[in-house]
Amino acid sequence: MGPLGFTQKGMSAALAIRQGTLTKVLSRLEAARVIEVDKRHVRGQPRRLKVYRLTALGESVARELRHPGSAPTARFEPRPAAGRAIDPPERT
Repeated sequence: MGPLGFTQKGMSAALAIRQGTLTKVLSRLEAARVIEVDKRHVRGQPRRLKVYRLTALGESVARELRHPGSAPTARFEPRPAAGRAIDPPERT
C-alpha cells in the first residue's frame, strides 16, 4: 500500500502547485530514470493510484542536491518518452 504523499495528488498539495504542472515534471523525471511509478492501493482512496519513488539514480541525485560535493555527481542519460526524441546532453 502506498502513502498518499507519494501520489500526484499528495505531492501537488505539499508543493502547492497544480497537478497538471507536476505531471509534466514527473514524466520527465521518469524518462530520465530518476523515479519509478507503480499503480498501488492508497489508504483512504477508492481506487489504485500512481505512486512514485526514487530509483537508485534518483537517490544519488537527491543526496548530491542535499549535500553538494559530498558524493560523486550522478550522471544519467535521459531516455525519450514514447514517441518523443530528446537531444543528448551537452558534454563539457
